[in-house]
Amino acid sequence: MILGSWKTATIAASGTLSGAVDLGRDYEFLEVILPTITSAVISVNVSDTSGGTYQALVHTSPTAVGHFVPGTTAGTGGLTALYRLGGFQHVKLLSGATQAAERAFTIRGMNPE
Repeated sequence: MILGSWKTATIAASGTLSGAVDLGRDYEFLEVILPTITSAVISVNVSDTSGGTYQALVHTSPTAVGHFVPGTTAGTGGLTALYRLGGFQHVKLLSGATQAAERAFTIRGMNPE
């Protein structure tokens, strides 16, 4: 397995979207360690270029890893999520609810060998 360096994606207090994070190369998967947050579904936005337009990452397969299982929220922390990026390098995290305080998520890209 090829593991990228750990990076931080931060969602500001009263915000829902993190700043852009450059993973350093294209990755198939994104590992996200979630801090305690205001209960919300966390999803991923991607761009094909640095400073480009970010769009929601959506998977059409019902078994694809790309978001939390519907109805599952992150609110207590102590949770690690795995998202299928499909070869993107530039990501932002999106919270389904405004955060009460600044939230720092620890993330890294992963590729199977």
